[in-house]
Amino acid sequence: MQRKFRWLLIASAALLTACSSVIAPPSSTDEVLRLEASGEQIFRCARDSQGWYWKFQSPNAYLFDPVTNQAVAKHGYNFAFAHNDGSALSARIKSVETKPGELSEALFVTQSNHVSGAFSGVRYVQRINTHGGMPKSRCVEAQKDKYLRIPFTAEFVFYK
Repeated sequence: MQRKFRWLLIASAALLTACSSVIAPPSSTDEVLRLEASGEQIFRCARDSQGWYWKFQSPNAYLFDPVTNQAVAKHGYNFAFAHNDGSALSARIKSVETKPGELSEALFVTQSNHVSGAFSGVRYVQRINTHGGMPKSRCVEAQKDKYLRIPFTAEFVFYK
């Protein structure tokens, strides 16, 4: 009986670990803003030792207030976010959860931000509910240095 109970505890712990998201911000943070994104992921045809591939260059998206459906921010080069109120932040990817054929869900940690405005004090940005954004095939030598723009949608959740 103890053996079965021990096995049940181990299995439960493994299941809980598998269910917890690697892209969740620390539990000590609070959600302060949730925006819907629509845009594109930009890739450039490049070559490495494995052959030709679409190398990620930059996101290019507008972020919309889900209540008013108005564009209130922009997401772009170097994972920067700029709000219409003048506040801005730059971020780097902390962790990702791969979705086959779709843009990965991700947790960003901010590197700098403004002291006032919608983005002030934001420490983490979570990209969830992603659709699109990834090339469906590899590029070929004839496409060398050409750009590919893949539409995507996602939600961005900002945490202090």
